[in-house]
Amino acid sequence: MKNFLIYLLLLFTFWSCNQTAQKKEKTEYKIEKKSEKKTNKTTNISTFPYTEFEIRKGQLGTIKTGMTISEAEQQFKGLKKEVDLATSFGYGGGAPAYLYYDEDNVVFGLIPTHNTDTLLIIIAASPKLTTTNGLNPNSTVKDISERYTNVKVRQSLMNEWEIISDTINNWDFIFMTDEKTVGNYPDIDTPSEPKHMDIKADWITIK
Repeated sequence: MKNFLIYLLLLFTFWSCNQTAQKKEKTEYKIEKKSEKKTNKTTNISTFPYTEFEIRKGQLGTIKTGMTISEAEQQFKGLKKEVDLATSFGYGGGAPAYLYYDEDNVVFGLIPTHNTDTLLIIIAASPKLTTTNGLNPNSTVKDISERYTNVKVRQSLMNEWEIISDTINNWDFIFMTDEKTVGNYPDIDTPSEPKHMDIKADWITIK
């Protein structure tokens, strides 16, 4: 009888240890699965090399005005392409605007001369792109004014957008303003001094 009780006790101890080990395995499995899920979420990071695509005179990284669109597209990879109209960016003539997206965010656009494949205009749109003097396509009027002396802003006669130009580098900072404007225009043909310094640009046009 005594031996039988010892046998039952050993059997119960073995069963308890086995259950504990199984629970531990299940817990570790759940933690591992959660860790895998977290890793999968955080690994969905853009691989586009923004720092290699500096905004310079006549070019964005190695993309240069005067190239063909196909030549320009050989300078980068990993972006999704969509087609818009050049009129969306203030250019008429019926030319297309080729837009390149990182996930859901437009990085830049390429606009050819009408009825050709020759790159005329580069639209730098992502705030992750920077100019040689440290500005970006969403810089504020204040940021821009700190880089340039005697900044003037003019209003487009075609669409009433506002423009601050860097005439040395051939860049235009475009502001798609509406009710609140960067400057005041008693005479629309006369540029204005900036009045509202907190307004952000929408993109930079590289010509």
